[in-house]
Amino acid sequence: MPDPKAQGPKRSGPPLWPWVLAACIPLIGWWSYGLFDLDEGFYAAVVAEMNRRGDWIIPLYNGRPWFEKPILLYWLAKPCVMLFGDAVGPRLPSVLATVALLALVAWFARRRLSPGSGSLAPLVLGSCLLVVAIGRMMLTDSLLDLCLAGAFVTFWESLEGERRWRLATAACLGLGVLAKGPVTLALFVAVAAVAYWRIPSLRASFRGWWALGTLILLSVVASWYVPAYLENGQDFVQKFLIEQNVGRFSGGDQAHTIRGLVGLIFYVPVLLVGMLPWSLYLPKAWPWRPPDRAPLRFYLATWALVPFVFFTISGAKLPHYVLPCCVPLALLVADYLARRRPEVSNARRALGPLAAIAVVAAVAQGGFAAYYYGVSVAGLHLPGFHAEVHGLAHELAGMVGPGDAIAVYQMSRQDRELGTGKPKIQETSHPSLLFYLNRDVIDTDDFGEILTYPGRVWILTRWNRLGEAEAERARAASRTLTLVDSSRPDGLYRLYVLAAAAKQSGLHQYREN
Repeated sequence: MPDPKAQGPKRSGPPLWPWVLAACIPLIGWWSYGLFDLDEGFYAAVVAEMNRRGDWIIPLYNGRPWFEKPILLYWLAKPCVMLFGDAVGPRLPSVLATVALLALVAWFARRRLSPGSGSLAPLVLGSCLLVVAIGRMMLTDSLLDLCLAGAFVTFWESLEGERRWRLATAACLGLGVLAKGPVTLALFVAVAAVAYWRIPSLRASFRGWWALGTLILLSVVASWYVPAYLENGQDFVQKFLIEQNVGRFSGGDQAHTIRGLVGLIFYVPVLLVGMLPWSLYLPKAWPWRPPDRAPLRFYLATWALVPFVFFTISGAKLPHYVLPCCVPLALLVADYLARRRPEVSNARRALGPLAAIAVVAAVAQGGFAAYYYGVSVAGLHLPGFHAEVHGLAHELAGMVGPGDAIAVYQMSRQDRELGTGKPKIQETSHPSLLFYLNRDVIDTDDFGEILTYPGRVWILTRWNRLGEAEAERARAASRTLTLVDSSRPDGLYRLYVLAAAAKQSGLHQYREN
């Protein structure tokens, strides 16, 4: 017989919004530091360029089509950046998606899980470090997580109640495809297939509304995929559908490929640490009973396992890929805690999660700020931090005159022996510069390419990339390479200007009149 607590009647009670607001505390302060590179920088630069060109269809990076991700993040971030600026705007879609996700799990837990789960579920999910970290970043994963959660929640509602919920499922899946790609459909089909196979009592409920749902799904997906294909043809198919989807899954993305035993267990510590302290409850919260005795909890477990297995066997691996596992696991933990101590009042039961939220908020804010502003120990500046270079970009944006060009020179690491994933902080390029500069740049490792520009060129580079050899090349081309005096002498970055030849020779200080 089905577990009545697992399925549960529709319930009402005290408002859930105070618990959702409490769960949002760790998200506060996302605007207090600039964008990280690489991914945030690329996405923000694309949004800035689409805004400059008034384009809503083709993502562009430095003048070229950029099909690394679908369109949904850009569609949402474009108005946010226009309305709220470059501090609040870029990450606002991720933050709002996380807030909506917390509200969704609270609503679903109250309807379908044990009494008290509605207040606990958002607190558990909102104090998971992985959820907080991704929710505070301009990435596509928070949007995908919300779309998947909406699809799985409404699909369960269609199985237990009105089958018309399946239309909402289709819309959520379509938005998920716009957020991250066809992987959304693969995950949903796998979970639905396992549920159909392992829970025979639900099979009759699978019938109905599929044709109209499929039409809604295709309509949502076609809103971008069709015009993007018509505009770019086979380039769109090759760059996005094949390289970014099939290629990544099959291991074509060498920078993020982890093989062997490490690859098989990679996501175990990610989830254990990313969901502390709630991951400690998972062995007891896990539904060990036969599926028909606890169908909803089995469905939640399947929802958690499918993305875990899918991304474990995938060639490309990044920690945030398993973010979709956190929602069903948080629901299982909240249901377990509610069933374990039903006699304890909601307020007292919430003290632990609220304390965890406070800790997560402090760790998240401090960790992100430390990474952005950098660490200096005994005069040694660790590479890879962003506050200094973003400060130079803001300063430079106000100095560039009509007809001037900006060059970003040799920002990426020059030691090619150091691969991604090595236990050392690596130098990276800074695509976020294009967002803060809000213009196309000359992005090159070849100083000769900069010399071919006829007008004045402002050059932003690392502290050790330009020297007397480049100054001599500039003099040979009747140009002068000068160091702008606003650059920090002890910093990691330098700002130069390349202009028509002056009487001075070599590198020297420059003062803008």
